[in-house]
Amino acid sequence: MRRTTRPLALIAAVLALAASACGAGGEDEPTAAAATSTECDEHGIQMSLTPTGVVGDRTFMAIGLVNCGEEPLLLDSMPQVGVFGGNVVAPRDMNAPESVTVDPGQGAIAPLSWTPATGSGDVLEVDRFLINALPVYAGYELDLAEPIELDTAHVLDLGAWQLSGVPAAPPAEPVEPATDRPEAPACAEGFHVTVTQGSAAMGVRSSGIELVNCGTEDIEINGYPVIEIPGVDVAVRQGSDTLQDPGPTPITLAPGDSVSAAMLWTNRVEAGDVVNATEVNVGYAEGSPMETVTPEASIDLGTTREIEVTAWRVS
Repeated sequence: MRRTTRPLALIAAVLALAASACGAGGEDEPTAAAATSTECDEHGIQMSLTPTGVVGDRTFMAIGLVNCGEEPLLLDSMPQVGVFGGNVVAPRDMNAPESVTVDPGQGAIAPLSWTPATGSGDVLEVDRFLINALPVYAGYELDLAEPIELDTAHVLDLGAWQLSGVPAAPPAEPVEPATDRPEAPACAEGFHVTVTQGSAAMGVRSSGIELVNCGTEDIEINGYPVIEIPGVDVAVRQGSDTLQDPGPTPITLAPGDSVSAAMLWTNRVEAGDVVNATEVNVGYAEGSPMETVTPEASIDLGTTREIEVTAWRVS
């Protein structure tokens, strides 16, 4: 049976915006996606507010921060958000003081979302947010592209900072190639898996999975990848309400051929231990051998411990 799904609406190029060039006096204009953006200030901070989409009656935006200074920034795990003229709050119940380090040239993004005013009480028209990147009390006023209406006792949904971009590293010292190390087998199980770095926005993550038949025999595939996080009990759901899933299809994978799939998860921190896996075990079917893979980006499940996966399809 073929599964009908809707496309992923919130996976956008927001991380690229947060890690874009920063610094006062630059010639690059802000991208059209950014509602507002500050210049690099005396704290070495550049802030922005970027719309990322609307799902149902909820509007999503991304608070972006770039360390455009020369020293690392040690921030609280969550920003502080307020509005002018009303008792609108963005709770920081899960905040961890001074727990996120943003290196020079690196960026961070915090998700922000809300629902429309109910109209049952006083309504406040909001045209900007006041944001503090605590413990820096700079009071960044970021304008909205269009004013919104919120109840005066509204509660905004605010998430923690998520790091993006890679700071520039000094050139590595040249190293003589080792000649006495045995090379790891390139095709130990008859197949090789790569987990690529996917997209991220508003706490939603997606990643690609590619499997190549590097052996000498055909591999029969009909279904979904088998995913395990070493040492962690993870619920893996076959199919997705968000990603496009072709459903199980019989595939004979000849030597040299490849198939691909995708997985999606939500980075949400509530109660419990945070999962940020740097290894994942992948098999092509139930009972098949498993290959331990180092993904291009860590699998940051937060505390959700749930993954959606699509069926294999021919690459």
